[in-house]
Amino acid sequence: MYQLIKDALAQGVAPNRILYVSFDQPGIGRYSAQPMNDAIRAYEERILREPFRTAKEPIYILLDEITKVANWHQDLKGWFDYRYPVRFLVSSSSNSELQSGAAASLVGRVTIQLLMTWKFVDVMSLRTGDHSTNDDYLQARSELPSSLQKRDPSLLFERLKRIRPRSKEKRIAIQEALDWYLLVDGFPELIKSTDVSRCAQRLDDYVKLTLAHDLYRFHQIRSSTRVLEELLSLIAGQSGSLANNRKLADPVGLDQRTLTEYLSFLEAAFMISIAHFYSKSRNSRLRKQRKIYVPNPGLLNVLRGTVDRSVLNDPSEMGHTIESVVHGYSKRLAYNLSPGPSPPVYYWRDDHGHEVDVVIEFKGSPIPIEVKYRSEPRKDLEGLHHFIQEKRPPFGIVVTRDVLDLEPPLLFIPFVDFLMLA
Repeated sequence: MYQLIKDALAQGVAPNRILYVSFDQPGIGRYSAQPMNDAIRAYEERILREPFRTAKEPIYILLDEITKVANWHQDLKGWFDYRYPVRFLVSSSSNSELQSGAAASLVGRVTIQLLMTWKFVDVMSLRTGDHSTNDDYLQARSELPSSLQKRDPSLLFERLKRIRPRSKEKRIAIQEALDWYLLVDGFPELIKSTDVSRCAQRLDDYVKLTLAHDLYRFHQIRSSTRVLEELLSLIAGQSGSLANNRKLADPVGLDQRTLTEYLSFLEAAFMISIAHFYSKSRNSRLRKQRKIYVPNPGLLNVLRGTVDRSVLNDPSEMGHTIESVVHGYSKRLAYNLSPGPSPPVYYWRDDHGHEVDVVIEFKGSPIPIEVKYRSEPRKDLEGLHHFIQEKRPPFGIVVTRDVLDLEPPLLFIPFVDFLMLA
């Protein structure tokens, strides 16, 4: 919000035509029973000094942590329906409360923009001071739709070959940024930190506060145990595996219906991500087991108790982390290819046990993505070949440790390049 205000001022908007109020300020409720309405009226009378209804130039009102105000959505609807030349921007750290309020009173009046944690390319740019690499990969990203449409992965391959960092110093800097990202993810507060212990504590706080604020309180979950924490820890321990509802429900004392409800709460809070079986048949998708991921590596590590640099040298731990991150970035990639509602991310497995880790879609065509984060990524690709033979995708993608190669119909992309494309 501060950046938007700075940008508006730079474009010549008069300062008195911008109002910013944070409802996260302690004690704000002591001064007013209706802090949003009273702040807007006081601004109109004492700062703008012009009735909204006669204003000729746009007025910008930015309201931070709006969901802390009672009946905010009803009052905001009232202000909006006056049709004054006022643009409202509101925010909340509780996605559940914001979505619920918008659905209750603001349908057709509001556009919701989700702000996720920073992507790896942003973390890399800030930690290394290298912004040109980001620009290079933005251009590479534009090659992906063209490659898919033409069913020709060589277009993207040639672009990636040209832009891959060549100097040893640059490669080392990017690897150090990647190691940090795989420990703590892209939380802005932690990006430039060097204290792993402090980051571990903050990540643990994020988990507990999100559960307490966004889930337990909003959904009125009353439990004598830390049921959501325990459920999350179970999921983290098997992130990317086929989910067995009974093995998730029984240890935390939930019935199947309540488990399904709690999983939907965790997914809405972006703490987990669910992948269904890839099929054109909706019934087939729903009948098959799901995969459940914790796609944020920082939260995954803290839930598994592995926020420690030693985890970076543990192939078993890193295998779970890499596949979970690739799943999350495949969702970002699918969104880049087809902007709109949150795109689904699937997995695939046939009756003979052949499997593909991730499947996304582009204009109705599947894009299979297999994770082979190891020294020799060309082994054990039977699942990918079977999928390609059966589904006829434009081509398949293999996410590797460091191999960039083209063996049509397979494009081998290093993990770090895959992250920068999304």
